[in-house]
Amino acid sequence: MRSHAHFENMTKVMLVDDEEKALKVLCRSLNMLDYSTIGISDSQAAIDTIKKESPDVVIVDLIMPHLGGIELLDLIKKTTSNVPVIVLTGYGTVKTAVEAMRRGAFDYVTKPYDIDEIDLTIKRALEQRGLFLENQMLKEELLRQSPFSDIITHDTSMKRLLQEVQTLADTDSTVLITGESGTGKELIAKALHFSGSRRDKPFITVDCGALPETILESEVFGHVKGSFSGAYTDKKGYIEVAGAGSVFFDEIGELPFFLQKKLLRVAQEKEFFRVGDTKSRRADIRLITATNRDLKEEVKAGRFREDLFYRLNVISLHIPPLRTRPEDIPLLFNYFVAQFNARFKKRITKIGEDVYRRAAAYSWPGNVRELKNAVERIVALKQGNTITMDDLPDDMRCTESDAKERLPSFKDFKQEVVGNVTREYVLTLLAMFNGNVTKAAAKARIDRGNFRKLLKRLELSPTEYRKQ
Repeated sequence: MRSHAHFENMTKVMLVDDEEKALKVLCRSLNMLDYSTIGISDSQAAIDTIKKESPDVVIVDLIMPHLGGIELLDLIKKTTSNVPVIVLTGYGTVKTAVEAMRRGAFDYVTKPYDIDEIDLTIKRALEQRGLFLENQMLKEELLRQSPFSDIITHDTSMKRLLQEVQTLADTDSTVLITGESGTGKELIAKALHFSGSRRDKPFITVDCGALPETILESEVFGHVKGSFSGAYTDKKGYIEVAGAGSVFFDEIGELPFFLQKKLLRVAQEKEFFRVGDTKSRRADIRLITATNRDLKEEVKAGRFREDLFYRLNVISLHIPPLRTRPEDIPLLFNYFVAQFNARFKKRITKIGEDVYRRAAAYSWPGNVRELKNAVERIVALKQGNTITMDDLPDDMRCTESDAKERLPSFKDFKQEVVGNVTREYVLTLLAMFNGNVTKAAAKARIDRGNFRKLLKRLELSPTEYRKQ
């Protein structure tokens, strides 16, 4: 005799079919496979039953009077999004069943069905539901750890960085965050703000390279009515809107030179002027900036004010690139797979060991952002439940170190090619080394000065190849 605990642990499957004879046969067959079943012949009563019984899986017939399978599916998804729905369909309605999957059904089974096929489909649906619930729990746990919820790391240098962030959170010190593009500078800026005393105040991001100079000035500092064509009313800028919050200037190296003086006043005097106004206003903000450039070099080149640099560089936090913390790569890979499993309602449960090895060997020039984008693409396109080498982007299959080793020296290269091919070679070097002339010249095995002359002759600018 089965115990009460046994019945509690049984998977509860709800079946909805207006044909009562077929419904009873399927219920009996699933009971023999140790499922607990609930049979509903009235599709209109199905939603109330779902709310009352909380089934683990729902199986619905596609063609029913009054309320069809598609309509019922829509109602189920609105009522409880984490219950997988399997659709039963005849051969003539497979196209409709595919439409049901687009609208959220887990899978479909064609009639006349094989009970073993239904059993397997239920088990796969339960596996997906388990992953979905695990992902929800992961999200909730991460939210409880906020504001560091999206910073996933086991790396010692990153943990030390996060400790510094926690220490600085309750201060008003101006912080400059440095690091390559895609390392997560904005995440660190948000952690500084949302773990500090200003957490309940606004956090505003200014992308210094995204807007034209004139618009950027108005957006940051605001303007008064009539200060320029189209200024029909007074407007508050980001600094004023932030109030006692934080303003994060992302890619501060892109800030136009004439606006750097205005920002210096904010950093130094804690005041600013709206465009066209003669009245100074108080800037009670915490100033956080970030850059992927070497600001000292920008100062030497005359593109960045030295006085502003020292005002912004009161405290500097550096985020190491992903390639220097390989132990974080599988951790982030798994995290993003779980994240996109939930978003795309996929059931990826396994990642090949060779995939992990190749991911660790890849240089990730785009850092965490590139890894996230790569995993999103993989999960979005994946049909099965295992990520293999065939799923990886082409550039990941060939590591950067492999590509560099195959690239010949300039001395050997120029013996074989001239003209346009020379230009292509130099372009390859610039792209490979992110516009770094020193590294490109070293790879070409020619003097740095001669390499610059070559660039000038070819009318190429290395700054155009620096990743932003």
